[in-house]
Amino acid sequence: MEHGMDPNSEATFPSLSVERRILSFSEYLQAVRNQPGQLRNATSYLRDCMLHFGIDTVHRHGRPWTRYRLFDAPFDPGLVKLIGHEPAQNAFFSFLQAQAEHGRAPRLFLFHGPNGSAKSTFFQLLASALEAYSATEQGALYRFNWIFPAGPSRGRGIGFSETAARTRPETGSYAHLDGESIDALLPDEFRDSPLLLIPREHRLRFLADLLGPDTVIPPWLDKADLHPRNRQIFDTLLLSSASGPEGVLRHVQVERFTLSRRYRRGLVTVEPKMTADAHARQITADRSLQSLPPALQNLELYRYGGDLVDANRGMVEFADLLKRPLEGFKYLITTLEEGFLSLDDAILQFDLFFGGSANDRQFLAFSETPDFASFEGRCEFARMPYLLDYHSETNILELSLAETRTHKPIAPHVLTCAGLWAVMTRLVRPQPAIEGVDPRLVELNVIEKALWYGDLALPESFTSEQVRTALSQLPEFLYQQNSELLYEGGIGASPRLLRTILLRALTRPEHAFCSVTHIFTEIEQVMKQKATFEFVNYPGQEGGYHDLPKILTHVRRFWQHLMERDLWEAANLVELESVLERLENYISLVIHFVKKEKIKDAVTGQYHSPSEAQMKAFEAEMDITSGASEFRQNCMSRVAAFSIEQPGEKLNLKAVFAPELDRVFHRQLVSRRTHLADLCRTLLEALESGSPPPRERAEWVEATRARLETRGYFREAAMEMLEWYVREYA
Repeated sequence: MEHGMDPNSEATFPSLSVERRILSFSEYLQAVRNQPGQLRNATSYLRDCMLHFGIDTVHRHGRPWTRYRLFDAPFDPGLVKLIGHEPAQNAFFSFLQAQAEHGRAPRLFLFHGPNGSAKSTFFQLLASALEAYSATEQGALYRFNWIFPAGPSRGRGIGFSETAARTRPETGSYAHLDGESIDALLPDEFRDSPLLLIPREHRLRFLADLLGPDTVIPPWLDKADLHPRNRQIFDTLLLSSASGPEGVLRHVQVERFTLSRRYRRGLVTVEPKMTADAHARQITADRSLQSLPPALQNLELYRYGGDLVDANRGMVEFADLLKRPLEGFKYLITTLEEGFLSLDDAILQFDLFFGGSANDRQFLAFSETPDFASFEGRCEFARMPYLLDYHSETNILELSLAETRTHKPIAPHVLTCAGLWAVMTRLVRPQPAIEGVDPRLVELNVIEKALWYGDLALPESFTSEQVRTALSQLPEFLYQQNSELLYEGGIGASPRLLRTILLRALTRPEHAFCSVTHIFTEIEQVMKQKATFEFVNYPGQEGGYHDLPKILTHVRRFWQHLMERDLWEAANLVELESVLERLENYISLVIHFVKKEKIKDAVTGQYHSPSEAQMKAFEAEMDITSGASEFRQNCMSRVAAFSIEQPGEKLNLKAVFAPELDRVFHRQLVSRRTHLADLCRTLLEALESGSPPPRERAEWVEATRARLETRGYFREAAMEMLEWYVREYA
């Protein structure tokens, strides 16, 4: 190539380290050899950013999903994490991968869903991750400035006179001149890649020579060109240069930059508006640029600005895109088709990722317009609904609670019950006929369906084999829809509303602490606001779906069940350790029985067959009255699944066999409720009066109080629970 640069030079190639902020063009080319990532366009860069922070495998609704760690904000603990939404993450990454490998023209990735479904949080975390990635060595980004030296040639030449030649450093580049030696420095607000300075007709061959024949050169490098002002300057300097392209490139100062949302450097969020997203204004007459060489002063040079220009080399997010009138973003049809935007004075080509969001109603209205077909082929649409796992919703509330920094005590199960209520408002009644699906699943009521989604638990009437079969059919139920707008996760209480409910309950001055009953009170107030919340107006359906009073009753019973379980464990009347020991022995018997292996007696050392009588005895405790053989096979499957999902971990009996343990405990507590209520009255009196309990119960009272404290029950919360239990069962 005629640049005076040898891509196969034996010189030592410097790395693109964080410290190397300024390079000459030759130094930059040499460094690219060590870091071919400089060939990436914005879409590939975003894909690599997602991979840079790592991935995990998580299980949601009984199936594994890839989770991208950047959504846990490891680069900034102060940011709000994205809880759940692994399907959206996977859809987004698949789009990036396809675009990076096969895409030529840019496409817009548009999330649509109900208000408050974390669409903005998704893009905010992406932007923050890109900022952090651009500060690493792997994510180094470079742009270039035009630099013109000071000297006797000022005002008459363009840096090519003999005097100017004597002022050049030995490298032949002006890139490292200090400020006093510079007459003019013209930055590039477009942040063109320095690789675009290599003429298109030579670019691919030159890069292949530089990086080796096995390097895959991305197609975008064959199509892209300098933006108009850079092209004007390059061509003008080339005509005036006695030494050809080498003389032009000595005026190039390559500069490392980082992406910044705050300073709109490669990261821009565009709010709904009617103004243009790019513009140009003439800058040749600016007094600050009078030091430019005369040849350039005679050009009509323009400075470009606007949202798309600011976002170039990074990502632009069109927040609530469809709130704009269609005419406000119709220009995207051409931009997404060809990658260009036509202005009155220039045609701009962008290297950036286009993302956006819209709510479902606006998206539905847009899809019915004649122009939708033009956008459909240029966009990727992905739905982002509310979460349907109440554990994930609880996690969101935990993060919100940490942000409030409240000092008011919060009783156990407040967040869990609030999260469960929200999820239940989002569910729709199962479709009456789904081919190949157990018809009893269609008959699940709203609380049963919520617990199936969250805990993979089904009513006791389902056998173990039926539960296992239902797990494989669960994807057929998730996010079912009755219409374009009425679908699971598309309606109901938003996380934003849930945070408001929690905050109101926390800030009521009449309450010394926050209880689940206070959450219920706030929910009842929401249920009255029919003009504010659309989901409040949906008519109730069979099974309790959309029936807010019935949903609240279900949650209240769920809370009471949790309190009763806590109380029984704290009272130590349920022999938890003994039950777990018998369960562990049962599992050992089952494993040896199914495998037809003998068990070694720990005392005698002799081998004997597993005891059928022992297995049946514990199965009776668990209410396994039929299908014992199927249940034993199911136990084996659950143990194997735990070993696969959590290799090396000790089997968590309480988690893996939670439904069976609940049945064992329930049998025990039903027969002792009256006795426990009498004990609870004694404990309640001691807490209320502060006086010591009767001597014969003093030890039990103190031990139970201490165990309740370890479960989060401070005095007021414990009294609330005890009052309910005594009232219910005394």
